[in-house]
Amino acid sequence: MSIGDTLVVDAVAHAVDNSPEARSRNRFAASVIDGNFAWQEMLIPAEYVLEKEHYFRKCSAELLISAMFLESQVDVACFHAIPMWGIFQDFSPITIGLEIRRRYPHRMFIYGPISPFEGVGRSIDRLEQLVSEHHIDGIKMYPFDFIDGKMRSFSLTDEKLLYPILQRCVELGVKVVAVHKAVPLGIAPIDPYRMGDVDYAAVDFPQLNFEIVHGGLAFLDETALQIARYPNVYVNMEVTAQYACKFPEKFARIMGEFLLSGGERKLIFSTGCSFTHPRPVIEAFNDFKMPQNMVDGGYPELTDQAKRNIFGLNWARMHGIDLAALKAKIDGDDIEAQKRRRGLRPAWVAARAA
Repeated sequence: MSIGDTLVVDAVAHAVDNSPEARSRNRFAASVIDGNFAWQEMLIPAEYVLEKEHYFRKCSAELLISAMFLESQVDVACFHAIPMWGIFQDFSPITIGLEIRRRYPHRMFIYGPISPFEGVGRSIDRLEQLVSEHHIDGIKMYPFDFIDGKMRSFSLTDEKLLYPILQRCVELGVKVVAVHKAVPLGIAPIDPYRMGDVDYAAVDFPQLNFEIVHGGLAFLDETALQIARYPNVYVNMEVTAQYACKFPEKFARIMGEFLLSGGERKLIFSTGCSFTHPRPVIEAFNDFKMPQNMVDGGYPELTDQAKRNIFGLNWARMHGIDLAALKAKIDGDDIEAQKRRRGLRPAWVAARAA
């Protein structure tokens, strides 16, 4: 059940483990999980906020399938495993994404977890395994972790640590490298989440596409300049898109700067479900219009075609996906049949029933 004839891709799905066990692992884990819940309450309309007794649990494949595909207009999603193994045991287990893809291979794509903190050899071994066994569609990296009692970070400028991993991506045919930026997780320093290191990797690895995840939430001007300068740099709107729900003026400024820099073809829609429910974010973005005073001041309109590009066409083009073939599979599956018969299920119905 797309938005009209527009394919909706949620380019970040997480099966987040918010359980008390995960939260109590260390003070960094507690700060991340508590912060995520606070973000949900701040950014999402009250009727879509998941209550504490249901939020602070592990996320299952059934919950994610329901929230994305049966309770919202998401057609296709991309699962991001989270490789912060120093802070968490397995914060968004790839096994859940793989289970959903096994059942709905046309609806779920996978970004595999790579942590350069493991070292070059182990990272490349893991990458090769993810490609050969799990047929991943991209990789996901986080520039900060808490390892052996110390805060650790890496930079994409590191030719000894990062470049061999990126080169192996090229050799293995992995097209996309997604890097968490802009949002420091919990009690973490801001420096690892700055954008400048992406410039170097984008120049030196033109065969790869780089997704700046959370782009625009911070360092807006720098990020807008990046997508204008580099054909292989994209902005993934996870969390940034949530501002459309309750903070339209802030969202307008973000969108305006990106649209001035060619963002119509470089922005990728996402919600980060199960971090928040996808439906209000999808509907708020679909309804959003650039304020007339900003358009009068020189910012571009957010046209219907721009929304179609951002909702799914840009992501599909980046991955080289045949949308007509994909849509035919979606239209013929049991999820779409259920939506046609019953409409969308109530928000978080599966989470509250668990």
